[in-house]
Amino acid sequence: MPKPVVIGGIVAAVMVIAIAVVVLLPKGPQVKSCLNDYSWEEIAQISKLISKKGDQNGAIEIAKKYHLCTADGKLDGTQTKDVTLSDGTQTKVMIMGFNHDDKSDGSGKAGITFIFADDIAKKNMFEKADLDNLFQKIQDDGSASISWENASLRSWLSDSFSNELPSDLREQIVSVDKADAVMPWVSYTIDSYYGGGIGAELNDDPDLMTTTTTSDKLWVPSFVEVAPLSDYLMDGWTYLLQEGSQYQLFDDTGVTADTPNSILGTYDSQDGGGWWLRSWSTYGDRFGGKEADDMLNPCFRCTDSNGDGEAAACESKSQPYSYSIHDGEPFVGVRPAFCI
Repeated sequence: MPKPVVIGGIVAAVMVIAIAVVVLLPKGPQVKSCLNDYSWEEIAQISKLISKKGDQNGAIEIAKKYHLCTADGKLDGTQTKDVTLSDGTQTKVMIMGFNHDDKSDGSGKAGITFIFADDIAKKNMFEKADLDNLFQKIQDDGSASISWENASLRSWLSDSFSNELPSDLREQIVSVDKADAVMPWVSYTIDSYYGGGIGAELNDDPDLMTTTTTSDKLWVPSFVEVAPLSDYLMDGWTYLLQEGSQYQLFDDTGVTADTPNSILGTYDSQDGGGWWLRSWSTYGDRFGGKEADDMLNPCFRCTDSNGDGEAAACESKSQPYSYSIHDGEPFVGVRPAFCI
């Protein structure tokens, strides 16, 4: 007599496997009309779908489905979401790119990168006390290094500003790796408009031009993450090449160095404005009555506007920390970026 076939057990096993597969696959939320309509939890779900795609074409298809880009897959600055800080400040963030940044835990790309569309504060890149301590170390030891890694602004973003974010946003932010050029400095004595006595000059030994990697939840973009490298002859600026690549938002909106572009912000005040980049540079001590080529001080790059309604530009010029010219009062803005 033939043995009975165990159909039920096989069907049950198949169902268990199918359920397990469904559970493992990231689930997307209901499609809504625009980015601002999604909760941060829903945005995190979409970000996981984008991250799973891996390549840029797949990422754009997901972004199109959820109306996170234009119909032709572009970013134009209208992909924004409102954010209310803990002090009641109303601001917004905009999508800067998809699958651009590597997650620090090694699990692949972060699906979506955002940047604040407004200056959320005016801060010094280095507070005077921190910079004085650093310059003293240069004098004591003969050398020291400066980079985004030891910037006062980086500490402020991590320790203070992160607590100003709404909790539903803060809980979804992931740490990503950011490449940062390091500037090695050696000591010399100057009488500059920084205060005199303690100074530093760039040690331009190519063997000392290094790059470090920081793990950040909040950061400011580098020069090359905003402006395309094709704008400049990179001879002598090779360290900039190590700090990432241009984000889709700035590529799609045609940002080029030294050219005003409204995506970088428009400043109405007579004093102008702009916001920090994490790329270092040098600043000639023209204000001290010496030639710029003779006296160089460490500084960081920034976007810049002359005000009176002029849009900012990602400029080749730089600002010295920002405490020195205005008696300690910060005058350069901050537009943090983060990944979900």
